[in-house]
Amino acid sequence: LDPARALEWRRQLAAPGGDPRLAVQAAGAIGDPQLVPWLIEQMTVDDLARPAGEAFSLITGLDLAYLDLDRDRPDDFAAGPTEDAADEDVAMDPDEDLPWPDPQKIAPWWAAHGRDLKAGERHLLGGAIGEKGLQRALGAGLQRQRAAAALELVFLQPGRLLFEVRARGDRQRRRLGA
Repeated sequence: LDPARALEWRRQLAAPGGDPRLAVQAAGAIGDPQLVPWLIEQMTVDDLARPAGEAFSLITGLDLAYLDLDRDRPDDFAAGPTEDAADEDVAMDPDEDLPWPDPQKIAPWWAAHGRDLKAGERHLLGGAIGEKGLQRALGAGLQRQRAAAALELVFLQPGRLLFEVRARGDRQRRRLGA
């Protein structure tokens, strides 16, 4: 989608009756820093906090746990299968491996550094989406971030082969020229 249509689609998803989880994920995929304040707000909603933190990291490139921008899981939060035999919901927590972002720590960081990312421009891992930044993300990002970079490269150059981020590490390094 062109940027204006993508932002409108995300806005509709975030509206009452929409799909807030998908809206958060769309914000990360869109990569526009103007969505970060909204993502920080979503970090206060337990069901959306971890995907919002993931979207924030996808845009900024910050490792929330490493930079101590995370928090403990809320005591009253329950996700995934329970021990109750009558509970028919056996779905695993899709966000199980994601850190719990701390919006009280992230908001001041964003206030101090947010102007480093140009609003209205798409970003991935803190860099503008382009060939150079995407190649850097392929070499340095986490698996899910590298998958996003691989897709973005194909979108930039239709017909290009998709970089296989699931291949053995030595093959990936060789293909990246590392």
